[in-house]
Amino acid sequence: MHLALTAPVNATAQTLTSNVQHAFFGNWIIDTPEHITLLQLNRDLSYLYIKLNHLTPHQSVAEWGRLAIAPNGVRFMASYTNNPHLGLVAYQITHPAHQMTLTKSNTALLLNVDSNADSVTDKQYRYNRNTTHPVYGVWHQLSTPALTSLILLNNGYYATVHINLHQDPHADGHFTHLQWGQFELLAQQLHLAPLFNSHPQRKSALPSIIQSVAYFPNSQQLALWLNKDKRNLANHLLLFKQ
Repeated sequence: MHLALTAPVNATAQTLTSNVQHAFFGNWIIDTPEHITLLQLNRDLSYLYIKLNHLTPHQSVAEWGRLAIAPNGVRFMASYTNNPHLGLVAYQITHPAHQMTLTKSNTALLLNVDSNADSVTDKQYRYNRNTTHPVYGVWHQLSTPALTSLILLNNGYYATVHINLHQDPHADGHFTHLQWGQFELLAQQLHLAPLFNSHPQRKSALPSIIQSVAYFPNSQQLALWLNKDKRNLANHLLLFKQ
């Protein structure tokens, strides 16, 4: 099963009870030798959850959905995931009575999980603020009906995510996909070395070598020039925005 849908829930800005909640928005990361977990909380109350599992790559997760933040907890309402048995959506399946809360501690974001709804925290996840860089960060591709994202982390790991926004998970050319690995940025060239592909029979839309990378600070856009033919010419442009 590569796609999980949940009933839509209206999550609007009125869910936020004070401006303090805005401190939760941004990119948060847990970086350990076992896994890298990135949680992006957006001001439009959408979220992107990525987990790169070093020890068991097939248990890596790409998840996207909506969230509602209230004083008594936070709700993650997953719309799409490549692995419904893991990630934030898994708590809704295995622990229907679970409660989650977000708390801010200096530069860290604490995600507290009460699995039994007994007001006792069973698990706590400490996310640190992901530092930004003209190239490093979480980028979303422009001019595409799907959610296609490129994550470049300052520890040398990358991920590409394609979220299926169509009702038919088997629609030709549309599939939920996660690929991650290591990268090097040499001058203006970006070199990708995949370590995991959730659809081995499909190749990534990005080649292993991207001819040129440019960041435009005024528009906060990242431009990738690709070589799409046999000649050594950068003849295809992809635009991403933070």
